[in-house]
Amino acid sequence: MVSFVAAGLIGALVALAELVSRYRDDPWHAIVSLAAGLYVVVNLAGSVSGLWIIKQFGWTFGAAQAGLDLTQILVAGFGSSALFRSSLFNVTVGNQVVGVGPSAVLTVLLSAADRAVDRGQAKIRSEQARRIMENYPFERGADALFQYSIATLQNFSPTETKAIEDRISSLRSGRESTLPDQVKSYLLGLALQTLVGAKTLRELVDSLRPVIEQAPPAEQVLLDILRTDRRSELRSLQARSGLPLYEFSRVLEALASAGRVSLGGDPGKETVFLNAAA
Repeated sequence: MVSFVAAGLIGALVALAELVSRYRDDPWHAIVSLAAGLYVVVNLAGSVSGLWIIKQFGWTFGAAQAGLDLTQILVAGFGSSALFRSSLFNVTVGNQVVGVGPSAVLTVLLSAADRAVDRGQAKIRSEQARRIMENYPFERGADALFQYSIATLQNFSPTETKAIEDRISSLRSGRESTLPDQVKSYLLGLALQTLVGAKTLRELVDSLRPVIEQAPPAEQVLLDILRTDRRSELRSLQARSGLPLYEFSRVLEALASAGRVSLGGDPGKETVFLNAAA
């Protein structure tokens, strides 16, 4: 009986570790949900069943008698998930390959529990992102919030940060660029929430919000520079403004469309002129 309890506990711990790794921003809420409990119970039952099968068939895995029980417990606890997710053979049904074996039942149960946890977390995450990122300006504040978030972390992988950088680029110039600015802020909040957690993200946004709101609009920054010189070489204007290249291009295009500035000169040496109406 003790060996079955030990194998079941190992299977439960494996399930909990898997949930924590998937929902790193708020693992506690993921673990205490009803769906997570079902996920843990299914994995626990799989480990216990695995140990029963091992004992019934007398599998020793090459272990000596002295360490046989421990070996069987470890194999059942850590290996039952792989065992019960395996298929004896595959059958092609239409365009899908269906596995026939223990995985046919266990995979359905685990997938259903996992999706239920994911849906519960989605509701919590969306509410948190909405409250935290409410009225936060995406165009003016996305880069500052991203860099501030990265600076607070001591351990992060380049893959994680690259994923968020790509998401910001997609929101600015990809197929998501037409979304409303507030929706972009929500999506940015969801991405950063996975990296730093909701509590830290709220503190970062609260710290940056007054700074972003007090800073002059990007359009005003460019116009103030041009009012002093009346004209400026394009690259020099971008450097003096301190604006990110994407933000600078967007603002300059908007000012040109409104007739407040005009561009001239040869390619690579373009000059920006302040129109008299500005």
